Amino acid sequence: MGYSIKTKKTIAYHIIFWLSYMVLGALMDFGRNPKHFSVNVLDMFFTHFPNMVVFYACFLAYIKFLHPIKTLNLILSLSTIYVLAISLWLSNKFFIAPLIHPNKINSSATPFDAFRFCIEVFWLFLMYAFFSFGYYYMRKSIKSERKQRIMEKEKYEAEYAFLRSQINPHFLNNTLNFLYAKSIPLSDELSEGIMVLSEIMKYSLEIDKDDKTTLISSEIEHIKNVIKINQLRFNNKLQINFVVNGPTDSVRIIPLILITIVENILKHGICTDAAHPATVVLNIGEGGSICLRTFNKKKKGPKEFSSGIGMDNIKKRLSHFYEKSFSIDILDTEADYTIELKIEQLATATRFENNIYTKRNSIINENLIYPYPI
Repeated sequence: MGYSIKTKKTIAYHIIFWLSYMVLGALMDFGRNPKHFSVNVLDMFFTHFPNMVVFYACFLAYIKFLHPIKTLNLILSLSTIYVLAISLWLSNKFFIAPLIHPNKINSSATPFDAFRFCIEVFWLFLMYAFFSFGYYYMRKSIKSERKQRIMEKEKYEAEYAFLRSQINPHFLNNTLNFLYAKSIPLSDELSEGIMVLSEIMKYSLEIDKDDKTTLISSEIEHIKNVIKINQLRFNNKLQINFVVNGPTDSVRIIPLILITIVENILKHGICTDAAHPATVVLNIGEGGSICLRTFNKKKKGPKEFSSGIGMDNIKKRLSHFYEKSFSIDILDTEADYTIELKIEQLATATRFENNIYTKRNSIINENLIYPYPI
């Protein structure tokens, strides 16, 4: 199995580190006793081999049991590594060292003290386990910083794409105002459509462009205008129920979130079937929580081109602004498409709206019971 270039570089860096570490240790020995200094590559390697095993074994234990922390498993794994270190040092002392230095005289050596030996190995174990712990957190910190940079880059790219989308509307908005004035004597329906479209463009230009919030009542009015202009497109045959339940004053949301979801319905859903109308229900809690549920049948033919900021961008903006205080669930089947967006936030509210858009026109019904399961 081949390794990636990144993995090969990491292995090379580790090899270079340990070779440098061994050379530094040899230089320190030379500085202490230059007259009797000698270099034995095998002796250098096997002297540090148990320490390297402890370092990497502890690193794997930290990865597996430290986040989220599993205290018992971590203690058992570190204890096992300590026993392994004792076994390696015993093998080094009684089997490997005599092979490397067969002529070394051991008759004058002090008797083997098992307790002292375990204490010395424990000290080495603690030192390299600590080094491994530092290396683990260094890697974790670097990964976290890289992830943060990627998130910032995605945020700037989303903002740039959003700003680019505002270039054409400036020209279109001015043009629409001119066309509206010219169309008044010709057709009431045409002039009304141009006026609504002008309001849509005006809202898109005026909202904040850096994920700051806007009043949800403004977003609701924007949705109404988009539905209204699409009613004209469909010759007043559009079948979409838009229901708002709850107080809207003082409740805020980042702009162009809700409308993008509604636009997806208008572009990709069946919106002229009276038996299966598209539904959009917006519930606002007293504390400012927001829940948007939508349902629509899907078109079987070719879909319309979408030039909005897109669902992927919506998820990134929600994640950036609300972090973990939101959820979005999408159920996509061959026949229909359902979205449930929930946002938890604190806000005050003073107004209650319950609005529904039905065939041919929009009506307000204070006591409406939503007729479709969502």
